[in-house]
Amino acid sequence: MIPLKDQEFIRQKFAQELLGPVKIDFFTERELGITVPGKQPCTYCKPTQQMLQEIAGLSDLISLRTHHLEDGPEEARTFGVERVPGIVLRGSSQPRGGGTDTLMRPYLRFYGMPGGTEFPSFIETISDLSRGEVLLSQESMTALAAIDREITVRVFVTPT
Repeated sequence: MIPLKDQEFIRQKFAQELLGPVKIDFFTERELGITVPGKQPCTYCKPTQQMLQEIAGLSDLISLRTHHLEDGPEEARTFGVERVPGIVLRGSSQPRGGGTDTLMRPYLRFYGMPGGTEFPSFIETISDLSRGEVLLSQESMTALAAIDREITVRVFVTPT
């Protein structure tokens, strides 16, 4: 799926930039092999899984786990995943709030297939999470530090 020359470029980028582990949790649905009235099969689940497998194969610091949404709803709830294809990227292993939270933080939830113009940003996000970096201005960091409750940020993109 990812052209070989692009894979080599990404492999080299990861070798230079990744400092810590990144975990990818991919949420998909089982292929039924039959048509169920009223249920549309997930169009992008299979190609998204293939892309993520290729990405994970480009560095030993990247691991991929696949979850079937209907088989493990508790894992989906852990990350707030509500639909497929769903991707959770986890980086730096520092627990939130100094507690014993076993989830790697921070984590990002992504719906859909990160292809086309979204792909370079997706690769950069993996690198950033690996380094525990936040690429925001000091002004933005100060404003975010003033928030005293958990918030959800949603970014919507289109294929164009």
